[in-house]
Amino acid sequence: MKSTTFPASVLLAALSSSAQAAPSSSSSEAPEFDYIIAGAGTCGLVLANRLSADPRTRVAVIEPGEDVRNNVNVTDPALFTVPFGTSIDWQYSTTPQPAAGNRTIAWHAGKAIGGTSTINGMTYIRGDKAQFDAWESLGNEGWTWESLYPYYLKAEKFTVPSAAQAASGATYDPSAHGEAGHVHTGFPFSFANGTFHSLTAETWGTLGYEVIEDVNAGSVHGFSVWPQTLDRDQNIRSDAARAYYYDVEDRPNLTLIKGTVKKITWADSSSKAAAVAEGVEYVAADGKLVSIAAAKEVILSAGALRTPLILESSGVGNPRLLKSLGIKTKIDLPGVGEYLQEQPNTILAYGSKQEVSGSAPYATFSTAQDLFGDETAAIRASSAASIPAWARQVAAASNGAVSAANVERLFRVQHDLIFRRNVTIGETLTTATSGLFLSAMWLLLPFSWGSVHLVSADAIDSPAIDPKYFLVDFDLDVQIGLGRSAQTFWHTKPASDFAGAGVVPTDDVLPLNATDEQWTDFIGDTLSPNHHPIGTASMMSRELGGVVSPKLKVYGTKNVRVVDGSILPLQFSGHLTPTLYAVAERAAEIIKKDACRRS
Repeated sequence: MKSTTFPASVLLAALSSSAQAAPSSSSSEAPEFDYIIAGAGTCGLVLANRLSADPRTRVAVIEPGEDVRNNVNVTDPALFTVPFGTSIDWQYSTTPQPAAGNRTIAWHAGKAIGGTSTINGMTYIRGDKAQFDAWESLGNEGWTWESLYPYYLKAEKFTVPSAAQAASGATYDPSAHGEAGHVHTGFPFSFANGTFHSLTAETWGTLGYEVIEDVNAGSVHGFSVWPQTLDRDQNIRSDAARAYYYDVEDRPNLTLIKGTVKKITWADSSSKAAAVAEGVEYVAADGKLVSIAAAKEVILSAGALRTPLILESSGVGNPRLLKSLGIKTKIDLPGVGEYLQEQPNTILAYGSKQEVSGSAPYATFSTAQDLFGDETAAIRASSAASIPAWARQVAAASNGAVSAANVERLFRVQHDLIFRRNVTIGETLTTATSGLFLSAMWLLLPFSWGSVHLVSADAIDSPAIDPKYFLVDFDLDVQIGLGRSAQTFWHTKPASDFAGAGVVPTDDVLPLNATDEQWTDFIGDTLSPNHHPIGTASMMSRELGGVVSPKLKVYGTKNVRVVDGSILPLQFSGHLTPTLYAVAERAAEIIKKDACRRS
């Protein structure tokens, strides 16, 4: 059913009830579906498509954003960033960040059918194998690179590069891509003209970075040209709605409701039994509260910044925080909203002596050895010794929500990945635009972990986002190392033959021999979010502070799952989109198998 509302008679009854008072969670008049999905974003629409494939299964998706299939600022891949600050952007901001001069920093997230996949950079990069294998050590049996890999392929519909694209640097490994999935991936026809690719690859090669044949084959270390989530031949963004929803929106058992999920409603149960979700309460477009019922499951797919708010509104979270908000605790899960892992982005810009047009999706991934060189062994030892202190910092900043012992264990897993498994820890994009050469860089595996929480029981649209940038000094060391690496790139031949003077910042502000203090000031003054938030409803053991089990079920509940970026337990050397699609594809199979067992 192509619908953003209920059938008129049912909707009128629900609105009439909510106009008098907030509907009771036990209302027998609430419309019923088998599955209720909160959020029509990257993961939510995968689930909607897969679960509604069975015509006997009734699926409702609740989403406050608009239909953007004809919004050229979304569909045109060249207009990335244009939707920022518009009606399809949530336009969040962080709490004041001490490492950024106490600035509150703008944070973009998609408010549309398709979620952030409608406004993101369309980057399709998965990550390093070892980073996904580490998930299993956190209590997630069966979650590894190998187990997730088939779902990457299932979701993807890769377009082989043309001869002209290959000549401009596009390479690939056929075995690393799916051919029959829903999400179009490929390289844009609008590749940068001239010799920009060759001079970029040659310069990074001079600095020790080899060209990678395919950045999606399980190792990202080196220089690569990456594919994007786009339909190359149509020159159109392949967002989640275009990939998974538009073709099935007329299914009579699939209903899209315009609204914002506020909380889960619970069935009456004993305090010792697993909590049973009866349905959800959402804020309709007219501001009224409406309840609907779920016969089977409630699935939260509102994203890493909003799913924790729904859980907290529902009484699931840290009892101390919930009490301060006047919310009765239903399930004691202090990890809700904690373990937020986000990456700070820094940009350098130089004048250009070469006219470059077209896109340049060039990425360089660095290891600790690349950044620290001969000092790597000493930094490995000193950082390992510092982990207990870092853990205490993060735990203290959580106001007791997480324990230092748990954080230390998680940090040792990440430290092992960096210094023993030699995964990549920094990403640098090299590109050109508007007469400028640009480097954008960010550390990939931060130890500065923050949080996102409700600020009041009614403020479901106003999360307190605190990434705690550079709370741990190691993160700043990595970011400075990436900055120096990018600066060196533009002063190394052949790139230096075409790069002019520094523009952002100017050379006098950040000279080639800039001190750590100068770099620290520049990074703090200019950093912005990388918009890759994860971890706020982590999939890991409950003892470690996890919120969901390996089956993505919220601990202490019988029928509530989370399927979105919030469940990803550790950062990785990729962009979120491909992994979110893969996780959602696997989640759909888990949910359907569980339903078969119950029937």
